[in-house]
Amino acid sequence: MAAFSASFDEPGAISGRQVLDCASPLVLWRFWETASQSGRGLPQSKTLSRRRMPNGFVANIVCFESGRSLRTRPNVDCDRLSRCARCADKTGLQRHSGNESAMNIPAATLANKERCLSAIARPGIDPTPIFEMFRGNYGTELLAVAVTHFNLFGRLSERALSFDDLRRALGLAERPANVLLTALQSMGLLLKDGEGRFDLSPLAREHLVPGAAFDVSDYIGLAAKSPGVQLMIERLESNRPAGFKAAEPGAAFIYKEGMDSAMEKEASARSLTLALAGRAKNVAPLLAERIPLQSERTLLDVGGGAGIYSIAFLQKNPQLQAIVLDRPEVLKVAAEFAMAYGVADRLECRAGDMFAGSFPSGIDVVLLSNVLHDWDVPEGRSLVRRCADTLPTGGRLLIHDVFLNDSLDGPPAIALYSAALFSVTEGRAYSAAEYRDWMEAAGLVTADVVPTLIHCGVLVGTKKGLT
Repeated sequence: MAAFSASFDEPGAISGRQVLDCASPLVLWRFWETASQSGRGLPQSKTLSRRRMPNGFVANIVCFESGRSLRTRPNVDCDRLSRCARCADKTGLQRHSGNESAMNIPAATLANKERCLSAIARPGIDPTPIFEMFRGNYGTELLAVAVTHFNLFGRLSERALSFDDLRRALGLAERPANVLLTALQSMGLLLKDGEGRFDLSPLAREHLVPGAAFDVSDYIGLAAKSPGVQLMIERLESNRPAGFKAAEPGAAFIYKEGMDSAMEKEASARSLTLALAGRAKNVAPLLAERIPLQSERTLLDVGGGAGIYSIAFLQKNPQLQAIVLDRPEVLKVAAEFAMAYGVADRLECRAGDMFAGSFPSGIDVVLLSNVLHDWDVPEGRSLVRRCADTLPTGGRLLIHDVFLNDSLDGPPAIALYSAALFSVTEGRAYSAAEYRDWMEAAGLVTADVVPTLIHCGVLVGTKKGLT
């Protein structure tokens, strides 16, 4: 164990020598006012860098050596000092091992933080309405497509049609037909008769049948040439996400062998992973609170992204270890988050393909959080089977996701989210009944959906023993 010492002279902070023990060489970050004398009170130290901060502080990166060489990270940006929150003490002094990757946090934040970030603190206000407004454009696009391109309401004004008959009349595969017809049902424009056939609701029959006395379809047609509507037509007819064509930038949220995926490129993978982490930070506290893991030892987070859900479980359950499985560029963000939230010693970032190779052994619980909705039914079934196969008897699979009604007619917010997923992935939103079918086929006993936040919930499946 190497011991290191430093003084901390910022006004209001504890001054004098702080002794820190750790198992590896460390870089200690120190702040003090501009007037502080460089190196004062730091015997046997070597100042590597000194630079004035935008907030008036001077940052010194101070190396302490005790018994072996100290390795420092190259290309340090002193204007946004790297922070290892796992090692923060009450003075705000930060320490970081030389072979770890750190998260960039503003210097002022570092100076005032007294402890690690929390992934289990709940938001004060539910952000769900923001997400509902954000996804509203998909309602416009799907309605315009149905009216102007497919003449769907005109077709159904003649006679009710079964799902397969209607999708064939529209020239659609099963997945896009599900997305379109679920959304139109959620809007109150379609309904099913006693034989399960699609028919027009009174609202649609009076106002969306071409030539009806109060027809407003020409008004809806004003959006027919908008870029969003044209792209939606292409997505529905091709049954392909963004990125399928070589000239397109890549499928936004998924990785699949042979696909031009944004998740394999450093800049886009980082941007998208951080964007999705914004939602996860709001939802993760509820998930960790409502699914106790006090008896589990190891969590496998498949397609775990930034790792926020795993981090929340780790903070809630101190005995737990976690493995986040994802693509290498995504895991760079997860490693940063693990340090900022103080769980780097209990969270392993493992690069891999969720559809290929073996999952780690010794897993007690598997988490699929907002993953299955990225994939079509065959891939989803396969992934659930793979997760179930890695579990011991009594082990649990947690499917944390949004859920359509079992009748696939809403709710509206999830139906529109399904269209968003359809546009950028190979999946859509599914119902709890669909997920239960996959889980039970894989040997899992399912429970009721437990709600979390932002339309999400968790469906738990427990692996049955041999009979």
